[in-house]
Amino acid sequence: MNQPYEPTPTTEAAKALDVLKSLPSLEDTKIQVQAAIDDIKAAAGQQIPTITWETPSGGSGLGCERPYDQSDGQGYFLPHAVAVRVTVSEQQWATLQDAAKASAAKLGANDIQVMKDQPGNHDVGFYGPTGLFIKISYSGNLVLSGYTGCRLPQDKK
Repeated sequence: MNQPYEPTPTTEAAKALDVLKSLPSLEDTKIQVQAAIDDIKAAAGQQIPTITWETPSGGSGLGCERPYDQSDGQGYFLPHAVAVRVTVSEQQWATLQDAAKASAAKLGANDIQVMKDQPGNHDVGFYGPTGLFIKISYSGNLVLSGYTGCRLPQDKK
């Protein structure tokens, strides 16, 4: 019987490591994901000039899941950017979603997952290599989230 969390087999782990080596470092990816979030915030500022952003908590790191679990790879959740009690019209939402899509595409995050899409209640994620994502959601608060996906730190490349 297989264990539910058994380590990735050696040959598959070696291929996964090659993938990680081909990607930007964890440090560079953090910068790229933050730049994407900053671009979306700028687009929001153009649509809603009075918008103000909060960062309710810091970011957090973690190890990587299969098939990268045998590598020195790490992932990092950037701090959420939250605009509290802001009004976003459906037209503004469409513009912001397009801005998020364009920013995410620069990182190769082209797989779109729509969790919610109702008037005044939206949640959309853009996913890319090794779990990288940019998410934008709105339900009274506008929230931007980002995750680097699994990446090798610069000193492990």
